[in-house]
Parts: sequence; C-alpha cells; structure tokens
Amino acid sequence: MDGYSTAIEYKGTTLIVQTQDKGPAFNYVESLIYLAGRLINSKKAYYTSHLSQKNLPEIIQQLVEDLHTEVLDEIVEGKYDKFIE
Repeated sequence: MDGYSTAIEYKGTTLIVQTQDKGPAFNYVESLIYLAGRLINSKKAYYTSHLSQKNLPEIIQQLVEDLHTEVLDEIVEGKYDKFIE
C-alpha cells in the first residue's frame, strides 16, 4: 500500500500533507498536515464497512488518493488559514 507525501506552497509558507493507510487493525486512512514541522491537523476516512470486500486493497488505495486530494484542495480553499495567519 502506497501513501503520499506532498509539500504545498500556500500564502508564502510550505505545508506538508502525508496520507497513508493505518492498517487493518485500525480500518482507516489518515492525512496529517504539518506546518514548519508541527502537526496542525489530521483527517481520517474509515473503511470498516468495506472489510469483507475482495477488492479491499484497491478500495483502500482509492481512499488514500481521495483523502490526500481532498486535504490539498482544502488547503487551497483556505480551510487551514487560521494556522498560517
């Protein structure tokens, strides 16, 4: 399972977004948002309802991609501005 790490330049600062699957024991994927090495927020997407599906690895990979993109979009939309200003 691949995760993602993206540095995004926004309003003169760099935020790092890291998204990964936390594994079957936890049943969720998580994005962590860092500013200057400090965790400023996190967001989770659970896949508990999909555990019995045969294509679970593909579902998880899609959730990782979707959540990562969602958080990057939220940064550009200003959702995390309170941490920057």
